[in-house]
Amino acid sequence: MQQFTGFSHPMLYVTDLSRASRWYKEILGFKVRHEAPDAYVSLYHETMKFRLDLHPTEAESKDVGFGPIIYFATNDIDGALEVLRARGVKVGTPRREGQSPKFVSFWDSAGNTLGLEEK
Repeated sequence: MQQFTGFSHPMLYVTDLSRASRWYKEILGFKVRHEAPDAYVSLYHETMKFRLDLHPTEAESKDVGFGPIIYFATNDIDGALEVLRARGVKVGTPRREGQSPKFVSFWDSAGNTLGLEEK
């Protein structure tokens, strides 16, 4: 699909955003790129050139412990969503958290959540 321009980042759900952010910083050497309190933390590891976002969820949520959500990048989120809808793909509503770029969830044929972020 030409509207997808690259890989953006994986996103992990966590039950304690502060604890998880601290762990990735202190143990693995990530630095905070952007933080929206109680919404998400975007981390970056300079040596690996790797972005990782952490999002909070409730304790014992089905989201924790089942792997990350893969985010793809696009220059035109509205155009990409139009193509996905035309292909029968279930898509969410685009939104922002704090000063984040616009992003949206969509689902593959097995029901796995995927993400799309506008660059």
